[in-house]
Amino acid sequence: MDVASLVIGIISALIGFIPCLNVLVILPAILGLILGIIAFKQKKAEELPSGIALSGIILNSLPLLVVTALFTFALISGNTYSINEMTILP
Repeated sequence: MDVASLVIGIISALIGFIPCLNVLVILPAILGLILGIIAFKQKKAEELPSGIALSGIILNSLPLLVVTALFTFALISGNTYSINEMTILP
């Protein structure tokens, strides 16, 4: 599961920073984050090295943070005018 989380994290990190495609990364990044957390807990319980699982968690968290930040920025700076209030200049 840790390798799957890492692979999904690498793909999510690459696609997550492309402006038009970053919305497509939400579900895979959440899946990779869940897999990474499960693998991290299993590795810690067995006292095995958990670096791959931790890097999967980090790589899946970054695109989620970027998408959340961009979405928040779009909500804050969005245009609140409706089409009826707009005027056409000659």
